Parts: sequence; C-alpha cells; structure tokens
Amino acid sequence: MENRNGDLASPQISVMGTITFADEENFKKDTPFCIKNDGDTAVVLEVNLWGMPEGAFIATRFETGWNPEIVREIKATSQTNAILWGY
Repeated sequence: MENRNGDLASPQISVMGTITFADEENFKKDTPFCIKNDGDTAVVLEVNLWGMPEGAFIATRFETGWNPEIVREIKATSQTNAILWGY
C-alpha cells in the first residue's frame, strides 16, 4: 500500500515497543511509526508527522487503540499512559 507521498506503508504492525522520554528528550525514530494508546482515555501529544518539516510539531489527540498518523517524533511530555510505537 502507498501513502499520499507515494511511500510504501503497511497497515500491519510487526515491531512495537514502549514510548519513553528519557531525560525529557523527544522520542524519535529513523523509521516512520504509528502510535497505540494502550490506556483508557485519549491523550494529546505534540508530534512531527513523517511528511512535515523536521522541527515542526502539531498537537494531535490520540484515541485508545492504534491511530492512523505516521509519526517521526513526539515531543517530550509527562504523559505516561501506556503509549506504544509500532511499524
């Protein structure tokens, strides 16, 4: 499957892990990833989507479960509601 930029994308997750903010640093990966909110309520995170210029962020509400946004980086936050990454 291709996204709007023509890059290959898969709706399936084969690798995942916990998002942590060590020393209040942003969480960033070199590979585009999706976010799963494994908590009980929605959370708002400031993210840099894969197609955005680096350093630009947008506040986005992430509902419980897997969300469709393709992310490059998440701004450090105190949110610790079982947020997972996957690709």
